[in-house]
Amino acid sequence: MTDLSSEAPAADRQVSGRFVDVDGERYYEIRNVDRMPPFFISLISDDDHWLFASTTGGVTAGRVSPETALFPYITVDNIHDSVHHTGPKTIVRVTGNGSARYWEPYNREHDALFTTTRNIYKSVLGNKLCFEEINHDLGLAFRYAWLTSDEYGFVRRVELENIGDASVELELVDGMQNILPAGTPRFTQTNSSNLVDAYKWTELQPDTGLGCFSLYSGITDRAEPSESLKASTVFCLGLSDRTYLVSADQLQDFREGGQLSTETHKRGIRGSYFVGASLCLGKGDSAAWHLVANLEQSQADVVALKHELENSDTLLDDIMASVARGSDRLAKIMAGSDAFQATAEENVSAHHYANVLFNVLRGGIFADQYFVPSRDFRRTIRGFNKAVYAANESFLKNLPERLRFSDLLKVVRDNGDKQLERLAQEYLPITFGRRHGDPSRPW
Repeated sequence: MTDLSSEAPAADRQVSGRFVDVDGERYYEIRNVDRMPPFFISLISDDDHWLFASTTGGVTAGRVSPETALFPYITVDNIHDSVHHTGPKTIVRVTGNGSARYWEPYNREHDALFTTTRNIYKSVLGNKLCFEEINHDLGLAFRYAWLTSDEYGFVRRVELENIGDASVELELVDGMQNILPAGTPRFTQTNSSNLVDAYKWTELQPDTGLGCFSLYSGITDRAEPSESLKASTVFCLGLSDRTYLVSADQLQDFREGGQLSTETHKRGIRGSYFVGASLCLGKGDSAAWHLVANLEQSQADVVALKHELENSDTLLDDIMASVARGSDRLAKIMAGSDAFQATAEENVSAHHYANVLFNVLRGGIFADQYFVPSRDFRRTIRGFNKAVYAANESFLKNLPERLRFSDLLKVVRDNGDKQLERLAQEYLPITFGRRHGDPSRPW
């Protein structure tokens, strides 16, 4: 990750904003974001990801809908307050001179311990979000970014940089808390979360470091078998000689000077995924690693992922290539909606892009301009009215694979079925529309 704001002077406590370049992409930075009241940020992807974050570091995320969540789908006020028990958590223990100093980035309860600067960055494209905390006393800068991948899910890219004048020896534990198992019922999680905890089954494959988060069984009161056959998965790339935790049980021991020991199985408690490692960073050196999480993985998906991790020489390159493809697809979607403009004032161009982005998210875009994929049209008719579909099945299957919408209306009209014509008039091949507001609103 490219150096961002490590040059920020310790005395600079004013809130300010500016456009910056990070790894060849344009971002907007808010410096000293912790001097502002917490506010809410939505992250966009080209696919089915959803992520809402607070500037406190609290987060909820998932794919498709709130029913398939990585972190609990809760309201904005709760997300602001959830940073201590849900989502990213990092503890750094700096050793030297016979003593140890502990730093927990984005833990506002520790603000009096160190002189820090907190900044936040969001890509102008809207699909990448970076949190940064600079510890001026320890001479360290910590950053993590949320990225999305169609194939691999959510990617949390993490970097720790030595910006001081001397080498630093440290131990760290970094990861994510309160990870939901696949198949967690949203209503039960919201109203009876302790009941859901009792069903949670978290396990680690020690040879690959792959964490699997599942339910021991489906949650039901009925006297019937209810298997839970899918899992959420998390794995780590980067750092050497890692220790793995699948719960938060050892964090307090680490804060008190204890050493971590790998956990391979936990049940009946909230699942977490942490990695522990020791580092020695020379002046200007940095260490980077990635945590990758996905949802609703079948047994075949988990086995395939395990094989990838066993031969992981190119896995990180594959993941980052997937992230780049997603950015490119999102840019093409927005370019088709005239979202990009160039003006003498960059903030005006960015504001125009944001307006178009959220309008597209509200209403969607046409999948292929004035053309209609007949496969999607058939699927829509079958979903809207099975009787009409059955009566016109042969006609629908003989439609060209792709045709203009005006031509579709003409051939449907010539077919003579008024109900089919009515449904065709109502049909709009719109894609990409999704909720963009905060979780306080219905999905």
